[in-house]
Amino acid sequence: MATHTASSAAPEPTTLLGDPNWKLHLGWSIGTIGASILLNSFAALQAAYLTTVMGVAAATAGALLFIAKLWDIFSNPLMGWITDRTETRWGRRRPYLLLGGLISGVALMIFFSAAQTPVAQSHVLIVLTLALVGTGYTIFNVPYMAMPSELADNYRERTRMMSWRVTFIGIATLIGASAQKVAELLGEGAVGYTRMGVLFGILVIIFMSLPFFGTASAPIRPRDTQRVSFGAQLKTAFANKPFMALLAVKFVQLFGLFTATAMSFFIIKFVLGKDKPGTWMVIFLVVSTIAQVLTIPFWRKLSLAIEKQKTFSIAVAVFALSSLTWLFANPAESVWVFCARAALKGFGAAGLILMAQSMLPDVIEYDYRKTGLRREGVFSGWYSFVEKVASAFAPSLLLLGYAWFGFQSKAPAQTQETIDGIRYCAAFLPCLYFGLSLIPLSFYKLTQRELESMPIPKPAPA
Repeated sequence: MATHTASSAAPEPTTLLGDPNWKLHLGWSIGTIGASILLNSFAALQAAYLTTVMGVAAATAGALLFIAKLWDIFSNPLMGWITDRTETRWGRRRPYLLLGGLISGVALMIFFSAAQTPVAQSHVLIVLTLALVGTGYTIFNVPYMAMPSELADNYRERTRMMSWRVTFIGIATLIGASAQKVAELLGEGAVGYTRMGVLFGILVIIFMSLPFFGTASAPIRPRDTQRVSFGAQLKTAFANKPFMALLAVKFVQLFGLFTATAMSFFIIKFVLGKDKPGTWMVIFLVVSTIAQVLTIPFWRKLSLAIEKQKTFSIAVAVFALSSLTWLFANPAESVWVFCARAALKGFGAAGLILMAQSMLPDVIEYDYRKTGLRREGVFSGWYSFVEKVASAFAPSLLLLGYAWFGFQSKAPAQTQETIDGIRYCAAFLPCLYFGLSLIPLSFYKLTQRELESMPIPKPAPA
């Protein structure tokens, strides 16, 4: 078992490459590229693809996304429990990275080729395809997100490790959100989406597989020999107050993040009036990604100075402000205003993602020090669950809002009422979600001092 050391025992590295464990952190974090390409290409295009390419009515598309995610209510917590009880020569988590990556990549190819098949209008098959994508992501992401608490030994090291991940999230978000542009370049319409799906599916398989090899040198932490039932583990996990506060924060904020991603196609095409929205989506993501990557050190240093909860609150305010600027969007908007909004969004997103990702292994460590049990999979399973539910429900609610304002699928243009509705949804929905997240965030009280003052349980005898 790795030895935990207090973060105060060694000086904070001035750069990520100055961290003695940077190769291991890099080897794990690079898998984020595959997961984020999958998640962001879906978040950006699933609503647009179902309505403008497959011709599914907006309200119906929202219902299909909702139904497909019902399976996740069971699959995510169950996968966490399975990985906690797995024991192989490669460790508890690593084998699932290969399996989840393969299923996810293939499922992505199937979904974006559906419009060219004779069963394109089968709602049952659309739901099954969406569920397959979710299953692959679950098999990968639940064990993947359980690994940081096993690989990083202290409060500050976990923040450094997650700095690598947030950097890769920014890069992968750019790739995933460029899916529309790639589809346009590869043929537009159903043909372009099919070719884009194959290309992105291959990237997903490759990058999701890399952390299996990148963490090969990590010490294998054996699973607990103490038998605890699935129900008992869930009950005690939900007694973890910092975790419950963080889970609620993450759940509500993800609605805001996925709403902001899903609406980008619609607001650029119909509010800004761009016939080729893919180009402008890429511009927006390039600028926001650069801002996100460049400002990670700022958020990391701020969190060390004022703790993670307060840093999180500041990031919420910045991101909400960036959303409100959509109220002034119009076809005459200059590219400089467009890019300024993207930079502000990237700045806020860097703080949001870094704090959320680094706080998860903190609450897992808190649970271990409090109970003596290793239940990383249970916690990451619920974390992945709320991520996937939000990734489906946020676009579902957005599509219902569009339907309320009279959005017409496959229509080349929309009424002014619909255009105004798209603008209002883009501005106010993220602000609503992020504002609500401040309520559970106020109950998150776990600090570095409190965590490191807790005794470390002694290893159980073999």
